[in-house]
Amino acid sequence: MANYFDFVDTNREDFQKLMSENGYRCNAAGRQFMAERVQVTQQRQVTLDAETLRYAEEIGGLKPGDTFKYPNAQGGTSKAVVCSLYDLPHNTVNPYLYCFSGFLTAPLFAMEILRFYAKKTRRTLPFLTSGKEGNKGLFKKLFYRNSGLIRKTEYDTYTALMSLMTGEDYAHRNYFPSNDDDSEGNLIEIYNFAVSQGLKEVTFVICSGNPFYDRRLLAEWMWQLKQEKFAAVKVNLVLTHCPIFLPKTDKVVIPEAKISEIYLGYIAACLGPLKKDTIRFNGVTKSQSPERYGMPGVFNADWGKFRDIIVNYSNMGWPNYQEILYGIPHEEAVSNIILSDLFARNSYTPEEYDEGIKNLIDEYLNFIGGPFTKQCKFKQWLINTPDKRYFE
Repeated sequence: MANYFDFVDTNREDFQKLMSENGYRCNAAGRQFMAERVQVTQQRQVTLDAETLRYAEEIGGLKPGDTFKYPNAQGGTSKAVVCSLYDLPHNTVNPYLYCFSGFLTAPLFAMEILRFYAKKTRRTLPFLTSGKEGNKGLFKKLFYRNSGLIRKTEYDTYTALMSLMTGEDYAHRNYFPSNDDDSEGNLIEIYNFAVSQGLKEVTFVICSGNPFYDRRLLAEWMWQLKQEKFAAVKVNLVLTHCPIFLPKTDKVVIPEAKISEIYLGYIAACLGPLKKDTIRFNGVTKSQSPERYGMPGVFNADWGKFRDIIVNYSNMGWPNYQEILYGIPHEEAVSNIILSDLFARNSYTPEEYDEGIKNLIDEYLNFIGGPFTKQCKFKQWLINTPDKRYFE
């Protein structure tokens, strides 16, 4: 375990006694137990070199043009397509722009997709979002508020952020309460939405805002979509790769827009599971309960480059990532996660999050000429926004 006990109000021996009392749990209840008894006294320095950051995007992300064929619940074969924000395929069936994952800059990427799709096709993508607070209580103080821009749930927050740019009519048109807070639950939520609309086929244009999430997301969803419970509606997947976005600004920015405890936590959570409980596309597996396809490029990766991130910043991850990748004993791995969770909880305030995302949205709105104001039709407004790309 990294020596971070100078940063908390509990020494190593007492910390381990509490961990034993806690049963070495790192679920939501286990994390809350420790957070109520151990306080962080100072923040630790968080750094990540550019080479490792780009390599994390290479291993966790995908490139426009990547495609994957996989069995579907209809007894045939489907294809998942990866594209940039600016080059969505035009021949999709019943496309919906689906924005989710907890990455709070995601609505900015969604707006770029929306703008350029309208410019190229003269059509408007309908907007979907889902997801609860999640992340094992890490964001409890952020979402569990009665006021503030970011509050209640992920889907409420994403809808509110989109409303700042597009107006409420567009952002709320397909609003629905969401009950699940993991990736499988989110897929079920939007699948059930498609069923409720009477669709026989649907295309989800996925925007996570997260440069490191592509492989994990597709690996899990492609595997799930062969299950019988997805048989009523054929689901097509178009994944938009969202590039690294670390704006250089003197203004307060949110933890997803700078190298932070939470930013590294997202990287760890995206990369950590990629070698766990996998199955090949041909059905071969060593796992008794596979959860995702084994994606190309994952098993030959240099996992030593990610050791510090996954061991010391897995504030959203599970201990078996450390065990599988680095042979770390279970109790030590759980302790690492608890420490990372404590540092992450102490690394932000809800007010900073509100201010940071509002500043980023204001900068984006200035770039596109302001929010939608109903002076013309919404589609025409999108088409009339500048042709220049925000994310280069």
